[in-house]
Amino acid sequence: MFTTQQSSKSKKQFSRAGTFADLLVGHVRERGGRASSVYGAARIDRRTYSSIISHPFRAVSKRTAIQFALALRLTRKEADRLLMAAGYALSPSIPEDIVFADAIAEGIYDMFKVSARLEAHGMKPV
Repeated sequence: MFTTQQSSKSKKQFSRAGTFADLLVGHVRERGGRASSVYGAARIDRRTYSSIISHPFRAVSKRTAIQFALALRLTRKEADRLLMAAGYALSPSIPEDIVFADAIAEGIYDMFKVSARLEAHGMKPV
């Protein structure tokens, strides 16, 4: 017979620790910034940001995760961890990912500059 009651051990498996939302909020707090300045810099609207924070297991697109990584000025290691929490990784075989990885490595976090790089390679800007 199937039971809907979960053991405390299985509940811990699905705790919020390490979710994309938790890491995002943690980075915002760590940098002493305001959420509005971060989602604004990421070019993400307030409703989307609020939905991500309110629903910790909400799926986000790879593009959204990268935009937050750039807005937060994360190092490559930090960006990789944030992307991994969202279920993604930057691939050395995907041209768009190469542009994002290069921007992070070179410390280029300005969305206009990153967009210009993407457009120069015939890709959709952020």
